[in-house]
Amino acid sequence: MNRNEYQGLLDNIEISEGMKHDLYENCVQKKRTSDFTFRHSQMLSAFIAVFTVCALSVGAAAAVMTFRDRLEGMSEKEYNDYALEVENDDFAAVDEGFSRDLTDGEIVRIIRLEREYYDNSVFPKQSVPHLQTRLELKDGQLAYVAEDNLLYFPEEEMDDEQLLEYIDHDAKKWYMNRQALIAEGEDPDGYAYLTYESTPVAEGSGEARAREAAENWLKELYGVDIAADGRWIVLVEFFEGDAETGTEDLYQLDFFMKGTGYATSYRLRLRADDFSPIMIYLNGLESELCARSYSAEAAEAMQIELREAAIRYAEEFTGLTEPDEVCFEEEEDPAHCSFQSVTLEYGDLSVYLRFRLEDQQLTVFMAR
Repeated sequence: MNRNEYQGLLDNIEISEGMKHDLYENCVQKKRTSDFTFRHSQMLSAFIAVFTVCALSVGAAAAVMTFRDRLEGMSEKEYNDYALEVENDDFAAVDEGFSRDLTDGEIVRIIRLEREYYDNSVFPKQSVPHLQTRLELKDGQLAYVAEDNLLYFPEEEMDDEQLLEYIDHDAKKWYMNRQALIAEGEDPDGYAYLTYESTPVAEGSGEARAREAAENWLKELYGVDIAADGRWIVLVEFFEGDAETGTEDLYQLDFFMKGTGYATSYRLRLRADDFSPIMIYLNGLESELCARSYSAEAAEAMQIELREAAIRYAEEFTGLTEPDEVCFEEEEDPAHCSFQSVTLEYGDLSVYLRFRLEDQQLTVFMAR
């Protein structure tokens, strides 16, 4: 996706211009965005107070330790180590705090292993150590070094045990962000990607009907049965329209599983009156890394079929038929194309779609 296309997607997202820029740059570099709203400075005394309360409330260990048990069972030293790390974390993207980029192979295995961690209580044999100086770092060690404020990865590709340590480290940092909010008297479940629970919806409410409609779209488009898989977290939020700006009432729904953020997730925006989609966005590096690459010539040869698919989806989502104009966008690396973007013009309405080439799967739809 080129710069103009991604910036167009961000135009409809209610965040500051600065955060839009950071989000765009992180996506171009395949980085996970680190939301500034989770940053809490000068919180050590509050962290420690919360730790004391949590430590007093821990009862006998369950027969099977869950990931929550593991996070809540941190020792006082480990808790304080993570409190310091979170306090010093001011990166715009999570990956900026790494000594090197994760390889594609490591990310693919992280996506698999985090399901074992969160769903089946498969934990690493040890936690990531917190070191004060780089002189303490051993060859091939995975560790956080305070003087550099960096998580150091071994130069060689990490094995599964080390990746489990990384997943555990990531989980503990998110847990500490939750603790920071609790210390401030806020509800951490009010922050989208810090929550462990789906948004409760009342039967028959607009939120419940929007969720049902969104789940139907996901099942139709991607074969994902949200209702049958209890691992999905579903967030539902209503946005009121504004007559002055021409925006309409809508529901935004996010579907994701607990984890590092590399796995596939979905965001949908549906009109409040008929639950037709304004935006469908398949997110996560999972589909990107596994996508087959084609030459520019091969990608161009697919455009006839993609044109038909784009018009078909636009008609299904908007009721519009033949567009006034169809424009295929040049991808960032034309020599290695895995995706193709196309814009359909219908008078004052533009419909943007992005497809994965190998199976023509729709990854982005936006009408504006």
